[in-house]
Amino acid sequence: LQLIGVLRWAIELGRLDIFIEVSLLSQYQANPRVGHLDALYHIFAYLRGHPNMGRIAYDHKEPKVDYRAFNETADWTSFYGDVEEELPPKMPEPLG
Repeated sequence: LQLIGVLRWAIELGRLDIFIEVSLLSQYQANPRVGHLDALYHIFAYLRGHPNMGRIAYDHKEPKVDYRAFNETADWTSFYGDVEEELPPKMPEPLG
């Protein structure tokens, strides 16, 4: 059904309030019934009645990260010991 594609596009544009309902209806695309079409019409009626609901304001700015919480020079040998990664037998040599 093209209607489900339209609703999926609305979700991509930020209408996350209909995500679950559209996902549940998507599983019936191969064999839809009258009740599924009615449910789709109800979702479109909801969107018409609530034009500004469910939109997320995306802030594209980079979040502030406290890099003091990360320890790049940590020595984990006291915790893990002298272990090596176990590779499967007959594994081909990596190309890169």
